[in-house]
Amino acid sequence: MKKIFLIPVVALFLATGCIRPPQAPPESTPTPPTEFTTLVEKESIIKVEAHGIVIHYQRQSFWDEAELTTILQHEDDFSANVIDRFMDDLSQYDERAVNTSVEFNEAAKATILSCDIQGAISKRDNEYYAVFPWLLRPLGLDFIDSNFRESEKGLTWEGLVNGVPTTVTVELPSIDDIVYKAWEHPVGHCHAHAWWELP
Repeated sequence: MKKIFLIPVVALFLATGCIRPPQAPPESTPTPPTEFTTLVEKESIIKVEAHGIVIHYQRQSFWDEAELTTILQHEDDFSANVIDRFMDDLSQYDERAVNTSVEFNEAAKATILSCDIQGAISKRDNEYYAVFPWLLRPLGLDFIDSNFRESEKGLTWEGLVNGVPTTVTVELPSIDDIVYKAWEHPVGHCHAHAWWELP
């Protein structure tokens, strides 16, 4: 008897409109940009430092006032986006980053991505071999073809990457003041790798 009674009651509610249609959600603030694809750096300074078998990575990105304002309004989303894109690029080269962070320097109008790259340096006895395709290829660079400056402290480059003034510094262990020259041993480099031998 109860089942027969419930069906007409439900039908009555539906017919008279007592069951309300879903309401539109209340208006909210605009959603923050998730891709930040329209932001263009004014300048980029990238520094990597080989320390033991770990590479310390840091990228400083400088912005104009309007872009920095957008970034600071959505710091968490910006940080997540920058880290996700960097991790995606790294994964293509089978490298791994740990201790990733993004800092905001409002006075300098800059953001700073920092992390440690693991697995990019291999060691056998006192010989070290570092791979840098993960760093160079996304920038369209090459240690030899892009004319990196060679020194006893590593390799450096300055120029435009997609129209953005960019500086890349690769700091390597200083071994008896020997310059890191192309194809030389026991200290040297090729197109996207470097090597050294500790005394």
